[in-house]
Order: sequence, then C-alpha cells, then structure tokens
Amino acid sequence: MTERPRVAPDLLAALLEAAPGRVRRKLDAEPRAAEEWEWTSDGQEWTVTAGGETVTLTGPDLTDASQVGCTCLLSPRCLHLLRAVSLLPHTDGEAADPADAPEGTGGGDGAPRNPTSGPDAATPPGPDGTGGQDGSGSTDTDPLSAAVETDGDARAAAALAWDAGARTLAAGVRAAGSSQRAELLRAAALARAARLPRLAAACTTVATGLRDHATPDFSLAEHAAALTRLLDVSRRLGGGPDGPRPAPTLADVGTGRRAYAGVGSLRLYGLGSERVATASGYAGVVTHAVSLTGGPRLWRVGDVAPGDDDRVAAVYGAAVSFGGASLSHRDLGRSGMVAQRVSASADGRLRGGAATTAAVTDGCAWDAQPLAVLWERPLAAQVERSLRAQAAPAHRTGADLVFADLVVTGAAGAGGVAVLERVTGRAFTLRPSGAADLVRARNLPRLAAEPGLGMRAVARPVPESPGTLVPVTVSAPDLALPAAWRGRANLSLDTLPSPGAAHPSVPVPAAGPGLAAPGADPGLAALERRLNRLAEAGREAVPADPGLETRLWGNHLPTAAVVLSGVGAAARERARTATGESVVPPPDRLAVAWLAAATYLATARHHLHALAWAQRVAPA
Repeated sequence: MTERPRVAPDLLAALLEAAPGRVRRKLDAEPRAAEEWEWTSDGQEWTVTAGGETVTLTGPDLTDASQVGCTCLLSPRCLHLLRAVSLLPHTDGEAADPADAPEGTGGGDGAPRNPTSGPDAATPPGPDGTGGQDGSGSTDTDPLSAAVETDGDARAAAALAWDAGARTLAAGVRAAGSSQRAELLRAAALARAARLPRLAAACTTVATGLRDHATPDFSLAEHAAALTRLLDVSRRLGGGPDGPRPAPTLADVGTGRRAYAGVGSLRLYGLGSERVATASGYAGVVTHAVSLTGGPRLWRVGDVAPGDDDRVAAVYGAAVSFGGASLSHRDLGRSGMVAQRVSASADGRLRGGAATTAAVTDGCAWDAQPLAVLWERPLAAQVERSLRAQAAPAHRTGADLVFADLVVTGAAGAGGVAVLERVTGRAFTLRPSGAADLVRARNLPRLAAEPGLGMRAVARPVPESPGTLVPVTVSAPDLALPAAWRGRANLSLDTLPSPGAAHPSVPVPAAGPGLAAPGADPGLAALERRLNRLAEAGREAVPADPGLETRLWGNHLPTAAVVLSGVGAAARERARTATGESVVPPPDRLAVAWLAAATYLATARHHLHALAWAQRVAPA
C-alpha cells in the first residue's frame, strides 16, 4: 500500500486555527472519522471521498495550503479537509524518543547551533557499549551527555512548548481540543526550525494524544509520560518560569538526521538481528555487531522506515549494502566483517560512505574467543548498566543489552520460558516484549519444550519486572536449527523448528535462594494515579487527599508526600484581581509541581526496580 502523505505541523496548526469554532468542535467530537472514508492514490496525489465531497492531497509532504483542497465551498476551512489531514503523520516523524528513532528519518542535521562540546562519534565508547573505558557505565565521556548552549531561537521554542504543555496539563486531555492541539503543533514547528528535534517530537506526540483521547488507541499512561517529557525537555532548554534548571545536553536537544564521523577501521562480529515496529508507523530490522579492539564496543546497522510488519520480513532477507559488501540482515548478524574508513553516529550507528570498503569474513561462535569475553562479565553488573541506560533519556546502542548463559528448565506460564543462570543458579523468565511480538511469542514455547537445553542469549532486562528478560538472539549448539542459521536464532524474526528431545546431558544448576515476596505498594501507585488523573481531567480534578499524604509519610516516603502536597496546592491555587475577583492563575506553578512529582516518581520507581533486580541477579 502506498504510504499516505505527511503533513507539516505548522500547516496543520494553521488549518486548525483558521477553521470556525463549530467546525473544530465537530472535529473534536469525531477526530478519526476520516478512517472510514475511501482513500485512493495515483502515486502523486491522494483523493479522499467524504460522502458527496472530495478532499485532494498533493505530494508526499504537505507543507503549503496550496497542496490541500476540498470540493466544498468552505475549503480549506472545512470539516472534510481537517478530518483528513488530522489523521496524517507529521513530517518530523512523531518519534517519542529521537534517541531510538529510526535511521534515515527526521529533518535537519539535529545539531545544536552553539554547542559547547558537540557529538564526537570518533570517541570510543567503553566495553559493552557504555560511555566509560572501564565499562562501568560512566557517562563522563558519553557524547550524548555533552553540554550545549542554547540560542535565542531555541529558548523561544522552549518557552512556547512549555506554555502549550502547561495549558494542556491544566485543562486535561478531555477538555483540550483542536485549539490546544494547534498550539502544540505551532510549538513543534518552531522547535524543529530551532533544531530541537526531541522537543518537536514531544510536542507532536502530545498533540496526537489530544486527537486520539476518545479512541481505543489512546493510553493515559503514555500520554502522561509524553507530557512529562515535553515539560522536562522544554524546561531544560529554557522554557517555563525563571529559576534553577538542569543544564541542557545533547540528549535533550536530540537528533534529527544524525551526524556521522569517521571511526577508522573496524573488525566486526555480528551478534544478531531484531524486529523493529513503532507505534508511529515505522518498521524494519536492526542488526547488532561488536568490535573487540580496545575492549568490546557495540554497534548497529539498521533499515527502519515507514511501514508495517510486511516490511520487516522484506528487509530481513534483503541485501544490506555496506562498503561494497552485500549480504542480508539474516546473514550479517551471523557473519563477520572487516571494514575500513567507516563512519558512525554518536550513539553507535554505522554507515558506509563512498570511501568505505568492507569484506565479509566468517563469524565466531559465542562460546569461543574472542566473543566469549562478552559472557564473562557478571550478570549483575550487566543488568545494572542496562537499567541505567534504559532510564536515561538517550543511550548508546547496545548499552541496554545483557549477555547471559542460561539453561532451560521448562515453561513459565503465559507463554514464557523458565531458565536458570548457569553461574549463580538464579531463576529468570524469558517473555515476549508485548502483544504485538508475535514471532517471539511463538518461539518461546518451543524453547520451553526442551528442558535441560543450554544456551547463550543476548537479551534485554524488563526494568519493571525483575527477573524477566526479553531475548533477542540465542545460540544453542544442541538446538536443531537450519545449517544456514549457524547455531543462532533471532527470536523476533526466525521461526524455530518443532521441539526435539530433552537434553539431560546439560547439567542444570541448583536453583538459587528464593526472593522475599514483594510487600504492599507504599503509595507510589496511588501517587501515579493522582498525576495521571490530573493529566486526564485537569486541575479541577485534583482533590485534597490527606489520607494518601499520611500514608506516604508513614511509609518513609517524605519526598513523595511533599511533591503530592505541592501538586494539590498548585491545582487549588487562586489569585485575586485588582477588583477582588478570584481567578485561576497561569498554569506555570502547577506544571512545575506536576513535573517535580512525575520526576520523583520515575526516579523512585527506577531505584526500586534496580534494588529488586540486584536481589534477583546477586550471586547465591
């Protein structure tokens, strides 16, 4: 299917602002009505049949009002046109987190205008893909943590984004309609012009939530997280009221079209490939590789673009052209490569330029050197590094992966696989990453049916579920795999054969000591519900709740009680006019209090998850 055109946020904002109030109210009542209309394309132009009228959209990127039109007399301020363009993706990609945005998307070079110290892709990351040379995960030399200076345009964009986000919070997603959405899109366009792609993406994500809030596609938790990100990034970049604020970094600026710099020659070993499919409509495959000179460093080669799961299958088997060497992602993750004059981005994405030359070599088994070194580091240290990377606004590729030596013990219920870590005997569970992770969901029961199977895995810990790993690639010599797979299976892409016999020859370690049962929630879940309720229904929906504050104090969470009290006080605040009337003040204080509470909640949750994971992976 031909991809629908994309619409520039500033054009959509202008169309929304120009429409009469009665038209905007109808749009807010049925924001996705155009999904039921007939969309057809001749390759250059889309026509959308809306009853007796026809909407015309010309070109792949709609940036000017001359590219859109409708046969009705109110065009371009008509309901038909607004409903059609409101469904289109934005030209800035709508990525929730540009650090994980797909390759080849976004506009501009994503660089700050006046960097104090910009990204240096040639700076070698530490072992396991972390920022420090000692593999400790220190971000002292991480290019993404480099400080940047913001100019007047950036500060103006941050101020507009803060104002739009604060008003959205105060009104609540239920009451914020097309006018508020237009304000967010204006802020997104200004942020994009000021080369602040992360802020632009946050604005468009929140704007999309306003459009979809009455549909099954809407998630209140995701909307609250997006709104937190908008307020946090805009605050760091200079928005909001005066006062102390964190210094902005390159991670706060984000990256649009990534800058690449030479890293010289690399001897790469493929580790595996995984499926990528985002909620904003991107799909493809990413292949992870490692170089070992000077310590392990993780890299990635990706092909992710607008599309659906059909594109994933096509990309996995298609040729990847890199420095004159052509092989598929399926083979790249199982092979080796020697490349010269390679370019890479600050977060470890590889690109072969015109000067790059590469030759394919044999891969290496995971239980043989030099790759075996990846599995020698204690799992506890790897998990600590992974959780820290996943909690950061951006991280280098591979920093969230762990390398585990496991033995299958059976099924874990709900489609999971129960495994033991070979060194410590600690129990873990392998699970899919979500409901849409269908290939991995089919493969895991096949692994569970082979108790005693020893395997090495590249996996990703799930922060909020201690003991749960999402396996990316596994290597099991005793697993009956096609010869072309070279003993490895990419669980989100390959389909495992039917289970074979059990493997009693592989020693199953004794299970480590059990964990204490989790206690009752100390009140953080209730705090999260209060914050989400405010994001949903606005400042008027925040009741005084001394019972929750008392509970938080009693559970030794004084900071939680203080930030909750601050949110309530800001929500109920009123000001007096010169004539003595009581009015609602500007929402800045409420936004600052809500952001402080949301930041505290995220930090506390991360700390508790890290403690639970540390108990899970600690040696027996």
